[in-house]
Order: sequence, then C-alpha cells, then structure tokens
Amino acid sequence: MNCFLILIGIILTISFVQAQDPATSAPITLNPINVTATRSEKQVSEIPNAITHHERGKQQDYLPGATLDEFARGTPGVFFQNQFNFAQDMRISIRGFGARSPFGVRGIHMRVDGIPQTLPDGQTQLDSIDPSLIESMDIMRGPSASLYGNASGGMINMTTRGAPREKLVLSPRQVFGQYGYFKSELFTGGRQDNFDYTLFGSHMQQRGWRAHSNAQNFFSQAKMNFNISDDSDLMVVFREFYSPESKDPGGLTRDQVRSNRQQAAPRNVQFNAGEEVSQEQMAIRYRKRPSANQELTVTAHMLHRDFQNRLPFTGGGQVQFDRWVGGLAVQFVHNHTLLNRPNRLLLGVDYGIQNDDRQRFNNNSGVRGVLSLNQIERVQSVGPFVRNEWRMLDKLDLVVGGRWDWLRYHVKDTFRTDGNQSGARTVSQASGTLGLVYHLNEQQQIYTNVASVFEAPTTTELLNNPAGTGGFNPGLKPQTSLSKELGLRGNYVGFQYETAVFHIHSRDEITPFELSSSPGRAFFRNTGKSRRIGVETRLATPEWKGLRGGVSYTYSNFEFEKFVVNDTNLKGNAFPGIPTHRWEGLLRYAHPSGIFSQFHVQGVGTFYVNDANTARNNAYNLGQLLFGWEKKHNGITGSLFVGINNLFNEQYNANTRINAAFGRYFEPGAPINVFGGLSIRIVPF
Repeated sequence: MNCFLILIGIILTISFVQAQDPATSAPITLNPINVTATRSEKQVSEIPNAITHHERGKQQDYLPGATLDEFARGTPGVFFQNQFNFAQDMRISIRGFGARSPFGVRGIHMRVDGIPQTLPDGQTQLDSIDPSLIESMDIMRGPSASLYGNASGGMINMTTRGAPREKLVLSPRQVFGQYGYFKSELFTGGRQDNFDYTLFGSHMQQRGWRAHSNAQNFFSQAKMNFNISDDSDLMVVFREFYSPESKDPGGLTRDQVRSNRQQAAPRNVQFNAGEEVSQEQMAIRYRKRPSANQELTVTAHMLHRDFQNRLPFTGGGQVQFDRWVGGLAVQFVHNHTLLNRPNRLLLGVDYGIQNDDRQRFNNNSGVRGVLSLNQIERVQSVGPFVRNEWRMLDKLDLVVGGRWDWLRYHVKDTFRTDGNQSGARTVSQASGTLGLVYHLNEQQQIYTNVASVFEAPTTTELLNNPAGTGGFNPGLKPQTSLSKELGLRGNYVGFQYETAVFHIHSRDEITPFELSSSPGRAFFRNTGKSRRIGVETRLATPEWKGLRGGVSYTYSNFEFEKFVVNDTNLKGNAFPGIPTHRWEGLLRYAHPSGIFSQFHVQGVGTFYVNDANTARNNAYNLGQLLFGWEKKHNGITGSLFVGINNLFNEQYNANTRINAAFGRYFEPGAPINVFGGLSIRIVPF
C-alpha cells in the first residue's frame, strides 16, 4: 500500500509536466532563486535535494514574532510543535528527525548568517534566534551529514535582515496580544561607501495562557560588513540573549487535560520548574576571491552560555552549567571546467570545541539543595569535507560529496562521593552522498540522491545516565541511516511546484524515555532498526492582482523494524510524535492602497505519543487570520495590524512529550486569541 501511494504521487507529478503544451502555454521565466544551503551560492534548480526557499514578505512584518514557524509556513516535511513553552524551546522535525527531542533541536543542522548555531555535539538551542530579524530561510530536507556532519534530518540556513540602501533607517515595532504577550522591537541600519551595518534589539514577555508559563527575554544583534577591497570582504556579528524567566507548565495526563486545560502540572508548580539563560555570541567571516572563479572563506565564532533550570523532582533536579564553545571553519570553492564542462569543487574543514562546567543540585520544592553532581564535559569535533558539482551532460548534473566526522567526548568527575566517573569516548565515521539532476527544460527538473548519515549522541544524551550516576551512558551508540530520494520540481506558467518521495533506513536510532524517579528528565536509548517512507508536495501560485497562495501536503509512514523494550517487541509500531498526514494552506493579499491580509490554515492528523503506541494525540485544524493597513508619507511608513490565532477555537495540544512518565504527554494550546500592533519605518534623510 505504501509503495502504491508513492507510485501514484510520482505518476501524477510526471504526468503534470508531460501535459504541458508548448504551443499554447508560454512559460513564465522567473528570476532564479539562489541559496547557500550547500555551503556555496547555488541555484535551487542545480541541487539534487528537496529544498524550499522563503523570502521575507510584507505579512511577515506583522506577525507576533515569537517563533520560527511563522517564517517557514508551507514547507512540506517540516513539523513544528511547542510554540508556547519557552522553557522547552520549539521542537522542529524534518522527515521525523528531531520530533522526539525533549528540548531544543536535534538531528537538524542550523546556521544564521553562515555561523553555526548547532553545537559541536549536534544540539541546537533556538532561544537566541529572533524570528523578526530573519530576511530569508533555506530549508534542505534530507540528510546533510556529508556537508555539515551529525545531522540526519537536514539543515536550516537563515540570513538576518541586511542593511537598507539608505544612509539611515529607523524602524520600531510594537506587538500586543492576549495572555500578557508584549513585544517591543527596534531595527536600524544603513550603508555608506564600503561599509554597512544593522542593529536590532527586542524585548518579549508573556503571562501565558496556561498557569506557570510566564516568560521574558531580551535579544540584541549588531552586524557589520566591510568591503575591504574589490575581491574581499569581512562580516562581524555580535549577538546577546538574556532570559531571566521561562516557566515550564509541564505535560498533563489526558484526565488532567479534560479536567482543566489551563492548569500546570502540579509537580511543575511544586518544584517551580523553569529556566534562566544568558548567552553571548561573536563571529567573524572573511571572504577572499583570489580570482574570478575562486573563493576562500574563513569563519571563526565563539559562544558563551550560562544556564540554570529546575526540573520537577528532588534528586539532582536543579541543573546549572557554564558553557564555552569555539569554532573555526575554512572552505575553498573553485569553479572551473572538467572535460570541457562546468565544474565546481568545494573543499573544507570544520573544527569545534565545547566545554561545559556542569553541576546538579537537589531541588527541594524550588529551593536549591545539596550538590549531587559536579563534572567538566568537553567535546571536540573535526570534519573535513569535499563536494564536487559537475554538469556532465547538457541536461544532467552530477553531485558527489563526502565527509569524515571525528568526535571526542571527555568527562572529568570532580564529585567523588559516589566514585570517580571520569572517562573518555571517541566516535567517528564517514558520510557520503551521490545525486543527479536532470533538466527537463529551463524551468523543470527531476532529481535523485542517495546519502549515508552518521549522527553521534549529544553531550546531554550521552551523559544522562539511567544508572543515576555521573559519567557516560555506556549503552548509547551513534545512529546511522541510509537515505534514498526521488523528486520533481519546477515552474509551469508561474505555478511553482515540488514533489519528493523518500525512503530512509536507520540503525540504532536514538530515542528518549523517562524514569518514574525523575519525571521531566529525559534519558536515551537506541532502537534496533527503523524505516521512513514519505511523500512531500507543495504548490505555490503566481501573484494575481495582489493575491497569491500555496498549499502543501506531507505523508509520513515511519515505523520500527526491530525494537525490544523490557521484553516487549515493538516491531511494526509507528514513530511517536509524527502525524501520518499533514497539510497547510496559505493565502496572501496586498492592495495598492496599503491594505493587506493573510490566512493560514493547517491540518495535523492523529499520532502516537509513546513507543508502545498505547496513547495518541488527536487530530486538529488550526487557522490564523491577519489583516492591516500601511500608509506612506514622505520618509515615514506606518502600519497597523491585527490578527486572530486559533481561528476555529480548536481544543488541541501544542506540544507532546514523547514517552513521558505517568502519562504526562500533553501540553494544551491556547483557545482563540487576538494580537495586534503597529510599526513605523523612518528615513530621516
């Protein structure tokens, strides 16, 4: 049945292309979309992977600016959860990878302005990325380990807003919303001669719909670009994030949800669950073009993070760590000819080091108790890579790439009352990819790729030891996957479409679980074998009299092939956290008078919330309506906007906690609610 559905999808999309009549349908040529998701600027039509590009539009300026999913709407194969619990961070999954991450983003490599946000051990925290600052986003679905290492699901590459053309622009924005949502922003920037800059700052706070979900944070960024000479440039970026308060309302059982959807989990209130975070990041990127067809890029970055949280249990329930991260990346791109045909060779190496000084204390109903763990954790990673992109025939591109990843974990135990848990561990493996792109014509392509994936455990996954002691979890191994994909994309009389079908087979996939003695703390184990079969499709319309829209659909059939837990065979069970069916629709309108609107709707099917498939999350449909008015006068542009979230007043769960202890799987989302605000853009001279 699964193969039949995939076959139908391929036949329909290929038939759609073959049905074109060049005598009656004149093709509409659009400006090519260039992306940097493959580490060098490339047209989407030349990449043998499923990739979706999002540009900042008018409507994005008038959304709440709370979470990244506002920018990536309509992307098939990408599932967002947890938009309201800032203590746990947004959960993003691509083709199922990342869906079961208990916090942050896992299995997806993320970059902002070319600077890695993913740590050397593979974990990404999204709290220090403000969605209101994003200018564009490239989402590459499918394995990216051959380019970036340690990422099974794909990669998300974001570019923050660039400097305006004017010498100086000031743009404040204020957003209000129900449940105490309040966000203030200020963007300014300009350019002169060989220098441009942008400055951005924001403050967000919310009371939250659920009890015990207060949150507050401050964010700032400064980005400067210097054209040093005709063939070289320098970018310097500073970012700072501070969150003095993010309460965690916790997961509820189904009976608790039925009783009172707005309540917090009693233990989360008792133990004052939540976190405080402070983070600073600095990066420098230097680019040099020795010749017209060569480019050398050197990127250095450093990050410091001070983190404290409280979990809803006593023993070791308060965690704090002081983290330092450094990295250096060097890559060289050479465009030349191979056998008289265009060829691009990319060579490089990534180096990263992560040092965490971690302590655990008892949590005595929110009050810090005695020290229970004290250790220094260090991770080093090295990843040399190579990629070659060759136009081997007039209509056929060949892409070959490979990477070798080496990770060294070391823990130094300085809390010896339970023995010395110090140790070291090294994991390494090669990853490769082979892809083909066949150009049916200038506007349409068929592509295919095969890729191997290596994903090592993060520090948290490796060091959360179910034995209750420090040191490593000795039973946790890296996971590996083999991915195969076939896709079709293009533009037909202004309609942009894409369809991809894939099969991914994984071994030793890393999955979370909880112990009744430590509810809210995730531990990790390997499955035996698993497989993913999926179909992703998207259609976007051309603009017509200010109106444009799009629709996407994702089919996911993911299941365990070999997985035994506590003598229970889970073979054939579906992956928890991923709906089999999901669709999205987006309609936008902008009138020359300045009136604009947007309607977004998504449907999410039922899915299981535990490996045993004994509990499930109900299907739901969400809608958002936005409308506003923009007026320009001389050098000032002002806008007013208002929006409605959860338009259908659906009772749904905004997040699910996979394999949670005591059946605390569900985090209810807010009912219908309203937001609005105003923004001003000032060009003083």
